[in-house]
Amino acid sequence: MLPAPVKRFCALKLTICALFLTGCATKTQTVPADSLQLPPPPSLSTPLPSEPYSKTAAQRMRSWSQKLMATQVMREPFAKPGQ
Repeated sequence: MLPAPVKRFCALKLTICALFLTGCATKTQTVPADSLQLPPPPSLSTPLPSEPYSKTAAQRMRSWSQKLMATQVMREPFAKPGQ
């Protein structure tokens, strides 16, 4: 037979666990249907870019890569540790 304080402690732990489980069992909120709609397409009067996005992005990546390779750290090999 367990002492009374141990029984109370076990009962308290079980009650707390049951409360946590009921808190986790609540329904999740549903996303409003309004947020799932696509924005309206651009108007026909919107000017098109002079160059396609992919070409501009490729140029920017090439430029970034050249700037990165021009740094001192990238030019020297790591064959000389500690120097």
